[in-house]
Amino acid sequence: MNDDYRPNPDELLERIQKQEEASSRGHLRVFFGMCPGVGKTFAMLKAAQEQLRQGMDLVVGVVETHGRRETEELVLGMEVIPRKKTPYRGAVVEEMDIDAILARKPAIVLVDELAHTNAPESRHPKRYQDVIELLDAGIHVYTTINVQHIESRADLVQQITGVRVFERVPDSLIDRAQQIELIDISAQNLIKRLKEGKVYQGDRAARAEENFFKETHLLALRELSLRYTAERVDQDLQDSMVVQRVQGPWNTQERLLVAVGHSPHSGRLIRATRRMAYNLEAPWIALYVDTGNQFKPDDQSMLTKNLNLARELGAEVISVKSMNIAEALNRVSHERNVTQIIMGRPERNAWNLIWNRGSLLDQLVQKTSAVDIHVIRQEDAREKRKWSWKFPGLYAPGASYWNTFWFMVGVTFVSQLIVPYVGYRAVGFIFLMCILVLGFLTSLGPILFAAGLSALIWNFMFIPPVFTFAISQPEDVMMCLAYLFVALMGGFLTAKVRSRDLDLIQRDEYNRALYELVKEMAAALTSLEACLSAEQSLETLLKGKVKIILTDSEGKLLRKTYNSAKLDEKDLALALWSFENRKKAGWKTDTLTESRCLSLPLRGKENLMGILLYYPRKNEGLPLDQENLLDTVVVQLAMALERLTLQEKLQSIKIFEASEKLHQALLNSVSHELRTPLTAIIGSASALQDEKVNKEAAIQKQLVQALMESSHRLDQVVENLLDMSRLNSGVLTPKKEWVDLVDLLEGLQRKVQAAVAQHNLKMNFTDEQCLVQVDERLMEHVFLNLITNAARYAPPGTLITVNIERDNRKVSVRVTDEGPGIPANNVDKIFEAFYRVPGSAAGGVGLGLAIVKAFVEAHGGRVYARNRNERSGAEFVVELPYVEPPQILLEGRES
Repeated sequence: MNDDYRPNPDELLERIQKQEEASSRGHLRVFFGMCPGVGKTFAMLKAAQEQLRQGMDLVVGVVETHGRRETEELVLGMEVIPRKKTPYRGAVVEEMDIDAILARKPAIVLVDELAHTNAPESRHPKRYQDVIELLDAGIHVYTTINVQHIESRADLVQQITGVRVFERVPDSLIDRAQQIELIDISAQNLIKRLKEGKVYQGDRAARAEENFFKETHLLALRELSLRYTAERVDQDLQDSMVVQRVQGPWNTQERLLVAVGHSPHSGRLIRATRRMAYNLEAPWIALYVDTGNQFKPDDQSMLTKNLNLARELGAEVISVKSMNIAEALNRVSHERNVTQIIMGRPERNAWNLIWNRGSLLDQLVQKTSAVDIHVIRQEDAREKRKWSWKFPGLYAPGASYWNTFWFMVGVTFVSQLIVPYVGYRAVGFIFLMCILVLGFLTSLGPILFAAGLSALIWNFMFIPPVFTFAISQPEDVMMCLAYLFVALMGGFLTAKVRSRDLDLIQRDEYNRALYELVKEMAAALTSLEACLSAEQSLETLLKGKVKIILTDSEGKLLRKTYNSAKLDEKDLALALWSFENRKKAGWKTDTLTESRCLSLPLRGKENLMGILLYYPRKNEGLPLDQENLLDTVVVQLAMALERLTLQEKLQSIKIFEASEKLHQALLNSVSHELRTPLTAIIGSASALQDEKVNKEAAIQKQLVQALMESSHRLDQVVENLLDMSRLNSGVLTPKKEWVDLVDLLEGLQRKVQAAVAQHNLKMNFTDEQCLVQVDERLMEHVFLNLITNAARYAPPGTLITVNIERDNRKVSVRVTDEGPGIPANNVDKIFEAFYRVPGSAAGGVGLGLAIVKAFVEAHGGRVYARNRNERSGAEFVVELPYVEPPQILLEGRES
């Protein structure tokens, strides 16, 4: 370890926090393979057996043996958590019982086939989500997965094999794994295992060999799995090197770095690095070091062009701030384990030799001994360049120099007043302190201007002889020169400190704005909210105008902005070109450069979500940090919009599935409800046509009674369906009038006589009359449904009671039965349309109570159900608002 090496504190903190988070959760161990049949489950079970021998508390959550005898033998002796059985489409599906595992809370659980999709109505739709919950509970998990199920590799696997993979696991979960074990096997041996029936059996094995298990496919998948594992190991190595302060690079994998600037020769370096990286099959980095210098518009444009070229060619673009380019290159190469640096042939001049101790190449060679440096010749290397010297950072607005001048004039005036008391030498210290104060108020140029001006003023107006630049005493000459040097160096250093403070403040502002933006987008429930958050953030930070154009449901770009802001035809044409070509275009780019705005595609993971148009207030190009901020916001907005779109699609799918289930249940129930009375009607009518039956009066009477009962039942079903249809369409409005509930319920006894023929119906009324304002037909339907419902569920011979209670504010009608009651978890659901308590007897479509609820609420009342406390049975309570009836009605009733 080199004691001079200091890791980046931000990266060190990030790695340490990552390790601390991992230590607080369960550990994930992944057995990884290129495809089915390589032996992942077998390897996982072997590792589990080893843990059992060491005394670990281990259980099997789910393991798929696929009938392989040697795999089944490894499960013997392990504690297996019974699977949870879920009915689905007439069959019983067995899934991992996550609740039982959490209750058991073992140290390790085995979960096979991480990418598996759970049965509907499971807690999580995907098994990997079950694994995340287990890890968060502190349980270690052993699991298996194939490379085609990893989200970032699924499209590539589809391209290789032609098979689309629907079961995918996000890379973020695999990144949480503490250990990944590659279970590798050659393509020839895997095909041999397939033919021996150790992977699939029968016709399935033959189909697999003809399609997915072709040797060329397996070779490509093997390379893909090996590369993925190598990338993961390389990332783990980089994390360990940062945390343990190990000085690299270690040449475990070639990684190239090229420094990019505003030079026109940077493009040649970028292309050369791309060629070398392609030949080495290695990743590469394009690094821009921001030294704080202000660029001219042409130079800023060239820098942007070079960085965009690097991105297009596949580089990882990094930007750092540093006054020393060689030091920044050296630091990044150590942090990222870079093995080769590519640079152009440096210019040699006297200034670099004196001030920087050599050219950039000399400094890199001195600082970097473990990295290979490639020097690429330039096309015009033979041309003689004119030497030019430019002191960095002198640019500042004219107002800054003007304000500095008057500040020094003010200090001179004050010094003239106090010089008789403190002496001219003390005045020099006053000027020096003012220079240091200016260092925290303005930029380098005005500070150096003030240092030189103050030296001249001190010499001319204060050092004897005054009002002349001549200095009589040698010590005053040395003091004046020393003052000038100290003032220049002090001003330079304070300006440097201020520049770094401003950079930190700006970086903190950007980070805080991004944090707030990400938080707002995560909380956004609609695309409008996400777009509004991004628009406000960018307009505040970049001082420009933003317009966002989204796509429609078919993925086509709309012809208007999300908030219908005015959109120019030229800007729309630019957005369409950018959308169709999936590229940046417009202002300060190589495409449609004359446009007044910059068009950026909102690229999601799979689809384009729209276009963001940025209108700058100034024609100057954006600084690199602002350009990176703009790109970051665009990425975050695209991800948020894609998330919201997927949520909408998922919700639509759920609604469609629920609708399909409801539709099927409704068809089955309604067809049964209609068929039963129709069958009875047809049977009775056919029997009445028989002459023998017509001669028997008793039989004829029974058949007519059966006809009447079946017709009433059919009429009730049709009436319920029509009422629900009216409710859903919103055309059903109660026609309220004064109705006596006592009379209504007494008259209802005749209509429910057939339904309660085998029960005892008792009505208790505390008053002789109870006048309320209701729709008589609708309320009759309410109580008819409640009494019929009680008779349907209560055993024969039991009592059904109807009570009326009244106070000053409401009237309560209670329908009580002596049936089995309502399951506790179904009390809140029984008033939902088409819902029937599981295990209910055949009959009914689940609309009666839903209609009751709708009718009662249409009157401003409420209805609820509960189980009886003193004995078994259910009680349905209808509460209606009570208003004192007009006196004339009461008098009429009494007379």
